[in-house]
Amino acid sequence: MVGSRVPYRVGLVGFGGRGRGLARFWQGLPGAELVAVADLLPELLDQAHEAYPGLACYADHQAMLAEARLDVLTIATTGQYHARITHDACAVGIRGIYCEKPMACSLADADAMIADCQASGTVLLIGHERRWMEPIVQLRAAIRDGAIGRPTHGYVYWPTGRIGSNGTHFFDAINFMLDSAPVEVVGRVQRGLDLTKVEDHPVYRTRLVDDPGAQGWVTYANGVRLAIDCLNDVLLPYTYLFCGSRGRLDLEEVSWRIDYRARDADTRSHRDAWLPPARRDFPAPGEYVDGVAERASYRELLACIETGARPTSAGEDGRLALETIVAFHLSAEAGMRPITLPLPAAARGYQLTIH
Repeated sequence: MVGSRVPYRVGLVGFGGRGRGLARFWQGLPGAELVAVADLLPELLDQAHEAYPGLACYADHQAMLAEARLDVLTIATTGQYHARITHDACAVGIRGIYCEKPMACSLADADAMIADCQASGTVLLIGHERRWMEPIVQLRAAIRDGAIGRPTHGYVYWPTGRIGSNGTHFFDAINFMLDSAPVEVVGRVQRGLDLTKVEDHPVYRTRLVDDPGAQGWVTYANGVRLAIDCLNDVLLPYTYLFCGSRGRLDLEEVSWRIDYRARDADTRSHRDAWLPPARRDFPAPGEYVDGVAERASYRELLACIETGARPTSAGEDGRLALETIVAFHLSAEAGMRPITLPLPAAARGYQLTIH
């Protein structure tokens, strides 16, 4: 429950496409009020003023931080600016930060963000909103409660490549659902579009050059191994398949359908492995509504400011997803050599291009 200062004064940096959504999700949230926005582009400030006439508009985040008396900051810029904005916010005593994914474009920047927030007592929440989506939470609980027995392996795939921009969401969601951390990555990357397999696309053609598709394997501390495929000829919705010693769970995003198949009992026998798991009922998640997860994360951020609790998606979680992305690049550059996590200090400076 928010108590010490109601409402919290919220500022937003970056009123581009994602920033407009994040601004909208603050509207009507009990205990908080979006009062200011900053953007380097005058046309975006004009759009913000038109959408929210009462907002104070600033040409840069430093001026907003100096003048707007903010309690909470929402960072909606691209990743390469997050560390600088976070540093400046911590320096003026911002109490909580919601930072859009990816957390940063290098592990060094991610480490700096975590350190700055720890030093100032600022709550840092990373916008990996799948951690608040009902089907993701349901799947995590089912795996934890033994629905598929002992988790062993799986397969995750998504279209439009971009191991950085998309991967930050999916790697974080996998860490959350498996309740484990990656310990090894083997992978290769594919830059650009293969026009012999897919239609041209003016945005993806450019972005996939720097933020490529990828294929490989990730092994987790709990022993689970996952095949990852986001090469540019994957033309099906985002999908997670988790298998275990009793059965499997298959989640397709967009439709949010969950297919559950399991045998009556767990087994360690290869003989029993031939018995096909029967399809079983799985509670249908509610209809997906845009902004519900983000608003849940906003409420949690405010609660963490009040209680000092660690958020569901903390800076360390965002860093771990970023570290997996870096490991894919390092493995690809080394001819698909297995890369062990945590990465060495020398990898902290590896710079990613993520839009």
